[in-house]
Amino acid sequence: MNFDMSFEMDDNISDEDEDLTYEQQRLKRMKKNEEILDTLGINQAAKTLANSLQKKTTRVKKNKLKTTTIEPIKRSLRIAHLSNLGESSYKIPSRRKREISDFVEKLNDELAITEPVNDFHKLPSQKFVHVLRSLDINIPPMKVTESGIQSLAIHPSETSLIVAAGDKKGNIILYNSNSNIQIFIAHKALVNCISFCSWDLNKLFTTSYDGSFGCSDIAKNTFDIIYRTEQKKINKKSNSTTWHSEYERNVLIGNDSGRVEMIDLRIPNKIINSAWCHEGSVRTVQCHPLQKHYFLTSSETGMVSLWDIRSMTDKSINPVLQFKHPKVLTSSFFSAYGNKMISTCNDNNIRIFNTEQLNSAATKPIKIIPFMRRFNNNDFQAKWNPGREDAFFMTSMLFPPRAQVFDCDGNVLHDLISKNMTMRFSVIEVHPTQAIYVGGNSYGRINIFSTKKQLI
Repeated sequence: MNFDMSFEMDDNISDEDEDLTYEQQRLKRMKKNEEILDTLGINQAAKTLANSLQKKTTRVKKNKLKTTTIEPIKRSLRIAHLSNLGESSYKIPSRRKREISDFVEKLNDELAITEPVNDFHKLPSQKFVHVLRSLDINIPPMKVTESGIQSLAIHPSETSLIVAAGDKKGNIILYNSNSNIQIFIAHKALVNCISFCSWDLNKLFTTSYDGSFGCSDIAKNTFDIIYRTEQKKINKKSNSTTWHSEYERNVLIGNDSGRVEMIDLRIPNKIINSAWCHEGSVRTVQCHPLQKHYFLTSSETGMVSLWDIRSMTDKSINPVLQFKHPKVLTSSFFSAYGNKMISTCNDNNIRIFNTEQLNSAATKPIKIIPFMRRFNNNDFQAKWNPGREDAFFMTSMLFPPRAQVFDCDGNVLHDLISKNMTMRFSVIEVHPTQAIYVGGNSYGRINIFSTKKQLI
């Protein structure tokens, strides 16, 4: 780097310079100035600075989510006396409470449902399909966690979209807008089942492979471990928790050991009833929508079974009905009123059963629908649209990536597909009342299908 430090110095020109031209005198002065700068080390500093500036590259600044991570740091006094639960219940640090309160207060302002589709799940078939065909990803997919999304739940609010997600690392994510999410560090392993409490919508139930069942209260800023299995293997099977389902004001929890246990939410680790239902892992548990004393289980042994809670004992329980399948099951669920049951099996078939009458005739499928499954992939689950007996949905292996909504004959009512959808959903859920489908993928992104003016 050269500095032109020539000055008008006519009064100080030496005799030997008088015969030089003006240009020669200027160059001579510049040379002397360079020598002075070298002596002082200024030239070297200027070169170093110039080189460092040239090495820097321009980076495009990415918009980042405003995230608040809630890390449990102390035990709840309510269950501090229960040593067998370990570090099981936590209060949210006080410095975070205001941030969570702000999040809760803003729920109705962010991702507001401005034009609800009233009674979407109760629409006649033609109108239902008409609305389905208007759905698209109108809000850019948002990355809400660094880990893959394994479970989703949608709050039943009809004024604001609130999504809860469980990821592979045990985190619980609350998502309500493109600039604000809350992350609860809750479990120590994958969160495989998540649901909002039906009688207290501020509470969120979560089941994890770490063998625990937890309850988050977003209003009181707490997370409690309500139940934890004994961390030992039974019959060479792990004893981790796999699924949960509400039963009145209690919860049924399925385990990898094949057991289903009913717990009292008011008393941590209080087991009311317990039953050994399967030789293999219980994959899903669901109470009958109307006849609450019945519950349904699917298992890795290829058996879907219907049980009577009133017959639960610690020793044995006899199934009311059994629905045999040739391979491992990933799920089984009743329709809105329990008139039908759908199962998803690793033989690449979905089966629909008529369960209007719970007798032996119900155990034979009325429809078998083939689907494409990736080898050794156990995350496919066909689920009924809430409030309907004639439509179900699931993710798909077709390309381009999509989710699909079917009728009970296996006809595709609509492909949930969009140019903004770049990879397959690992899990998908639908809003309890609205025409909003939410998918999560293994890269931690949430995709929302809705009508064009439904969300802002």
